[in-house]
Amino acid sequence: MTKKCARKGTPRITFSKTTPYLLSDLDYFYDSEGNKISINKVAIFCRCGKSDNMPFCDGTHAHDGMNMEKSPDRDPDRMRDYRGKDITVHFNLGVCSHDGTCLKLKDVFEKCRVPWILPDAGNFKDIIETIKKCPSGALAYTVDGVLHKDLDREPAVRIEKGGPLKTEGYIELRDDMDSCPESAEHYCLCRCGESKNHPFCDGTHLKNGFDK
Repeated sequence: MTKKCARKGTPRITFSKTTPYLLSDLDYFYDSEGNKISINKVAIFCRCGKSDNMPFCDGTHAHDGMNMEKSPDRDPDRMRDYRGKDITVHFNLGVCSHDGTCLKLKDVFEKCRVPWILPDAGNFKDIIETIKKCPSGALAYTVDGVLHKDLDREPAVRIEKGGPLKTEGYIELRDDMDSCPESAEHYCLCRCGESKNHPFCDGTHLKNGFDK
């Protein structure tokens, strides 16, 4: 399955392995309470996990140092297919933020089972709606030979309390590692500073006590 990187345009997020996230040309973002907040034309978001002005950068990384390299032992960045009679579910563990939304559809998604996805165990429409709620792009589906992995939404950035920076609406991503989200339309960026798959969230925040 070929990835399609975010289309060029605005808004965009720009950064390197040693710099915070620079978000430009986005009019609003949503805080961890769901409030819509107006921001400057250029806003700088923390990615080291140590700022005292979360979610914004306060320069702490400049003092402590920061080098967000991908770890060689990260989960592999590849899609696996789970075929059902009417729908094929695709899953990429390498970009999963372990949001857990999919696990609410228990008959279909069960992490302690092999295989953990059973497309024929649930309602067709419920599976599609669940996949649409996946924030990281780890889940997608194919119906009648057509792959569905991108949605049609206005650009937005949402901060999850104690979790990642969630983007939607084709926000362009530019970094010095040629990082390409699984979905061009939505992806999750690490804020705790300890992901093995920088810049993307891999769920490490669920284990390291990150609560900002």
